[in-house]
Amino acid sequence: MRDTDVAAPAQVRLGAAIRLGASAARARIFRRPTALAVFLGLALIVVATVIERRAGSAGAVDRVLGGTFRLIVPLVTFAVAAAATGHDRLREAVWPLARYGASRRDIALGTLLAAVVASAALAALFAVLSVVLAHGSGEPPLLRDAFQSAWIGALTASAYAAWFSFGALFLRRGRGRWIPLVLDILFGASTGLLGAVFPRGNAANLLGGAAALQLSQPASSAVLAGSAVLLTLFASLLCRE
Repeated sequence: MRDTDVAAPAQVRLGAAIRLGASAARARIFRRPTALAVFLGLALIVVATVIERRAGSAGAVDRVLGGTFRLIVPLVTFAVAAAATGHDRLREAVWPLARYGASRRDIALGTLLAAVVASAALAALFAVLSVVLAHGSGEPPLLRDAFQSAWIGALTASAYAAWFSFGALFLRRGRGRWIPLVLDILFGASTGLLGAVFPRGNAANLLGGAAALQLSQPASSAVLAGSAVLLTLFASLLCRE
């Protein structure tokens, strides 16, 4: 048979390609390493709550939430984002599906959306658990506090997932995802420019902490949402053929 007689793979539609990418990422996320990371995060929240309640019930919710957002949300989100790409570079992770006719860009978008959604759901769970366990007398109403913490957690984790997924475009095996994690840990809590850019500083502002560059809370929400959307779209576009 001549080469010209070999039919090219049929192009997969946008919606189908996104679903393929999301399904593959979901299968990678729902594995034992991610489950262990989630279990460890839940255990740390319980331990932190016990310690803070013994230290005094006043302000326990704020202290537990602060620890959850500083440590558990970014690290578990990092684990989820890495699992979504199979601990590989984003372009290489989507190639096994893209080689059969789907757009690499669209597969990547589905992969990143799965990472963002899973991270947001877990962060909301961590935030609500922190509030429920540490809540005591004199605190704001439980339901209001839990709801507010949940959406802040989901928004923060969405931004983290987008940052880590964007980083996975670079270096061997996607090790570029470590760059935003390290920068966020070292400089994200500052009140300067990096604190206004990375998720840590904006989450702290939404939780009532110091605001980087004197940003308002709506502005911090916009930075987190913008990071989640723009970095996700930009990362998927960089995966185009």
